[in-house]
Amino acid sequence: MFISSLAFAIMNAFRNPEETIIIPNQKIIDYELNTQQRRYLLQRGYTLVEYRYFTGCLDCIDMKNEMERLTQNSDDQVFLQEILSTDNTTSSLTITSLRGQKILDNPSIAEIEDIICNLLISQPIWCVTSKI
Repeated sequence: MFISSLAFAIMNAFRNPEETIIIPNQKIIDYELNTQQRRYLLQRGYTLVEYRYFTGCLDCIDMKNEMERLTQNSDDQVFLQEILSTDNTTSSLTITSLRGQKILDNPSIAEIEDIICNLLISQPIWCVTSKI
């Protein structure tokens, strides 16, 4: 036991400082999380939502507003990544948690709410009341 503790301490002493994972303070961001950030957040029970939209999409503004509302009402469980894509002409949504992953093209709000509720680790009150 002592040897494994000593080995852990030595390994951490020589750890590369670039390996430090920086997690955003805000739950709504306008860039993509890197692989280490995703892994870290998923291991801690967060649900990651990646919304890709394109320039000139009028419906995407409404969708972004709805996604932000869902994120703010998720009991601090969701990280929303809003990513403007210059090479796509359709919007897409990827929802990932420890419970699985769903990828949707041009989703409706009802579909999104249902999937988020199913993938969240702990359902907020709006998930429960929407099924009544």
